[in-house]
Amino acid sequence: MSDHDSEYDPEQDDPLQERDHALNFEPEMRSMPREVRNVLHPVRMEGDTHFKFRCHPDIPCFNTCCANIEILLTPYDILRLRKRLNISAEAFLYEYATPYTLTKGQLPVPLMRMNPETGKCPFNTPSGCSVYEDRPVTCRYYPVGMALMHKQNSQENESFYYLIKEDYCQGHQENLEWSIDSWRQDQGSDGYDLRNQGWMDLILKRRSAGDEVNTSLQLSEFFYMASTNPEEFRRFVFESTFLKRFDLAPETVERIRTDDEALIEFAFDWLKAILFGDKKLALKPEAKAAQTP
Repeated sequence: MSDHDSEYDPEQDDPLQERDHALNFEPEMRSMPREVRNVLHPVRMEGDTHFKFRCHPDIPCFNTCCANIEILLTPYDILRLRKRLNISAEAFLYEYATPYTLTKGQLPVPLMRMNPETGKCPFNTPSGCSVYEDRPVTCRYYPVGMALMHKQNSQENESFYYLIKEDYCQGHQENLEWSIDSWRQDQGSDGYDLRNQGWMDLILKRRSAGDEVNTSLQLSEFFYMASTNPEEFRRFVFESTFLKRFDLAPETVERIRTDDEALIEFAFDWLKAILFGDKKLALKPEAKAAQTP
């Protein structure tokens, strides 16, 4: 998955605008950062669009794409990697993650911490990815990117795809053909997207709201906690006054007590209720009464 954030304004004068129009960039793609647009195949792709690609150990560029990049870690990425490594969330964040604040929306997200000496992913080895079965969704998508947009005044998001064609990558010269949908299914990125849906929805909704919604430091910290450390968020829910204030069904309480995926989904529903007034989570009557002046 790729979700690029930029302060670039396509309405301002830009010496690259003429180039972009000549290459038939979609309007949404013109608003991406210049360094991103420089390696994009400028065609909007849908699920049934076909392309050719294959990566394997015998290709000359093998492992090149695993260095000097930013790998965004989604909540499900971290759950899978932690289980693979058999470590706590706190240990994973300390060893492998670096916080980064998105330009639009001002929400903090984790990036993979690259080897400071080589610039490589910490899981990269000469023979390939050491956590391949549990690799992040960004890696699963490559060389496909997915752009996500939130529709104003709508509960739905819009997505489209594009190819990333970097000069060094020889995989595009291979003859194995895919559709976008078959690539996503083969790489497992479709399943990751389903599990990260609440996280993606909240990021997109916050970005589209702009200055109309204020994200306090405390809410930003809760967002990062829910994205990266369900153990800590669970302590917040069960060891604070949270359950005395919010009206949760008993089956929900029991599910989030032990199920990290359910807890993360619940956390983002709660944050959407706080930020945007979504009705999935309600205060208990006594908590409402306490808030009344």
